[in-house]
Amino acid sequence: MGRMEEIWGVDWMDFKPERWISKKMVVSHMPAYKFTAFMAGPRTCLGRKIAFVQMKAIASCVLRRFKIEVVDGHPMVPDASILMFMKYGLKVRVSYRA
Repeated sequence: MGRMEEIWGVDWMDFKPERWISKKMVVSHMPAYKFTAFMAGPRTCLGRKIAFVQMKAIASCVLRRFKIEVVDGHPMVPDASILMFMKYGLKVRVSYRA
């Protein structure tokens, strides 16, 4: 569901932060059922909130210190798995920020 064109539109693969921000510049609500990694309803992942906090903290530290670019020509294809792997991995070039 996280990559279904019927849900996200024809540009489902594009990185578009504006999807999550309303015209009033506030974060838009999205149904929990769109995020298959954590599911929704009575069987929601118990560690979901702490996982998001940890993910944001680590991502901000990494992105502040390093520049990360996907290698040109590398196919970005998701693998149908409960753990959400990339089918061919994700080859990136990492360099220190100036």
